[in-house]
Amino acid sequence: MRIAGYGVTVTRRAASAMMFTFSSLLITMCRNLITILRNTILQQYIPFDSFVDFHKYIASWALLFTVMHIIGHAFNFYHISTQASDDLTCLFRNYFHATHEIPKFHYWCWQTMTGITGIILTLITAIIYTFAHKIAREKLYKIFWFSHSFYPLFYIFLLLHGSGMLIQEPFTYYFLLGPIIIFIQKPLNFTYKSGQWVRIACLDLSQHEYNPFTLSSSPDESFLSLHIRAVGPWTRQIRKLYENALVKKQQNQSNLPTLFIDGPFGESHQDWSKYEVSILIGGGIGVTPFASILKDIIHKTTTNQEITSKKVYFMWISRSQKQFEWLIDLLRNIEERDVNKIISTHIYVTQFYDFRMFMLYIFEHHFKQITKKSLFTNLTADTHFGRPKFKDFFQRVITNNTYDIYKIGIFSCGNLKMINEVEKACVKMSRGQIILEHHYQTF
Repeated sequence: MRIAGYGVTVTRRAASAMMFTFSSLLITMCRNLITILRNTILQQYIPFDSFVDFHKYIASWALLFTVMHIIGHAFNFYHISTQASDDLTCLFRNYFHATHEIPKFHYWCWQTMTGITGIILTLITAIIYTFAHKIAREKLYKIFWFSHSFYPLFYIFLLLHGSGMLIQEPFTYYFLLGPIIIFIQKPLNFTYKSGQWVRIACLDLSQHEYNPFTLSSSPDESFLSLHIRAVGPWTRQIRKLYENALVKKQQNQSNLPTLFIDGPFGESHQDWSKYEVSILIGGGIGVTPFASILKDIIHKTTTNQEITSKKVYFMWISRSQKQFEWLIDLLRNIEERDVNKIISTHIYVTQFYDFRMFMLYIFEHHFKQITKKSLFTNLTADTHFGRPKFKDFFQRVITNNTYDIYKIGIFSCGNLKMINEVEKACVKMSRGQIILEHHYQTF
């Protein structure tokens, strides 16, 4: 006898798909596991740098299966609530009720474990997915982060949802047990590589909000450093907080606020050491991972440590000279210590279309001819004006190459427009004997 039609079949299949996809979402966010796997042979076959995109892809399928499950159960509850009492007894053997009582739709939704938890899961899912939209992430990042912090409740209610045993025994934990164990694992110590990043939180600003930043310090240094550009609400607040705290500390009135660190986590930039020739491209504040890498290169070469890299080209693209002043001291130190001339630095100032920058270009040109150093940076490295032509630059690198190599590592960090320009240049220049392998990070 058919009671609920094909609705039960659809909802059960959708439920199985939901359990798989929602469990997989935890795996895609296991950053510690991904960081470890990056150092294995699997990194040649699995694009670990795209796991956030993979997370979004799986989440889209999870939402689709969730909608199917909800719609299917709405029809199921309607059909079940219109059946005779004897039919319900056959279908739900553990359900006891008076022979003259026929439960209605509101009963199944609001007076059963499956119904109540289903309503709660639907609300949590709606909140998380609404504020996970790109516009919400950009405009309401705090709410996005806060809504995503509901995920422990989501998985708890997901386990409770099947405990009602209306139709079958619960088996959600078969899907969730492994991913949860992997997800909660933390590293025993803090050891990082140049090019990696961490998440930091400040309790004086928020108890639950972690923000990702790339480490600008080198692994050989006795301290950790982060260069944070104050452009968003949180970054402006933490700058203001520490400015006030530094003033009070100088007056011995209080200590600096405490920061909590989660990480380190791996990115493609940590693979620079696998290439004999590398090109590092930083756009604006996207230069921070390369600050750590450059310092690491100099430390290893000056201490006679074995290193794969034979030549490293560093390109820094900035709108004006004011935006790269904070890194000039580091570049000067690198230039002085780079006895073997491994690093070749190229700085680009893109804001070249006003009279002031045109005059600075003239002064820079004559000053460089006389002193052999840049007027802006006091470096022997060239300061270029205008946007770089990546294809021409890559061509010069390939032409001047004197090493027996078949691939060059391209590492870029910046806005999406710059990343796309680099990617197009890599594709065009990879048609010869040398392949340009592009690794990137956007912000």
